[in-house]
Amino acid sequence: MDQWRSQRTYDGGAHVRRALVTAAGPMMRRVLYELAAPTFQRYATRWGYDLRLTDLPADGTGADSGAQAAKWAKVALLRDALDRYEQVLWLDADVLLLRDDEDIADHLHPGHFQALVLEQVPAEHRVNPNTGVWLLGGSRAAGFLDAVLEAGPQPGPWADQGAVLAALGWDRGDERYHWARPGVGTPFLAGTSWLPARWNQPFLGPRGEGEVFNSSADSYRDRPAVASPHALHFMGLSPQARYRLMADVLDGVRLAG
Repeated sequence: MDQWRSQRTYDGGAHVRRALVTAAGPMMRRVLYELAAPTFQRYATRWGYDLRLTDLPADGTGADSGAQAAKWAKVALLRDALDRYEQVLWLDADVLLLRDDEDIADHLHPGHFQALVLEQVPAEHRVNPNTGVWLLGGSRAAGFLDAVLEAGPQPGPWADQGAVLAALGWDRGDERYHWARPGVGTPFLAGTSWLPARWNQPFLGPRGEGEVFNSSADSYRDRPAVASPHALHFMGLSPQARYRLMADVLDGVRLAG
């Protein structure tokens, strides 16, 4: 745990065997603690998860070395949590949980060890698991994370997500993951459940080119949209843009409520 600056756990109850895990470095800390974490806490309380928040010592923007290191820390944090809990839900710090009327674990097949949403990006001709919302549990989950760690950070803009694709035997497409699609697969793929798209809906509102990383602003315009998502993901944005847009969405939710 020495590589992590600090960790806070909010107890969900005496018999809790599940954890909701997230982390942020200095650039994303306000986004997490002021905007995302309150929605996580509400959800964790409703469904009986401990909430584990970790402060990372560094991060970055886009795919720079700091950002890649922060993304990669996710794998070790999940591996550590699985030593303590039977089931672990990861949420990126740029996710808002807008609904708490459904336990995400209901979508994990009894014989599977993980569940993710398939991200669809028509402009880049790709379909791939997105690890921004990631449920893990069961005897094979730790082994899969060990395989992800063994694969190591992959070339290109993704760190943990690229290694997850490698461990699943996914076809990554080109160096920027354009044309990514299901590949020959590994045994881990057969143990993966696919969450409903409403559990990791990309934010599709306007975004300026100067605020976007890893994919162009145009690539968000024709992505599938789900009405009333459970999890809204502000992926591919600068920390400043994330804060502004996430705050706007929360203000709209409060006004609607």
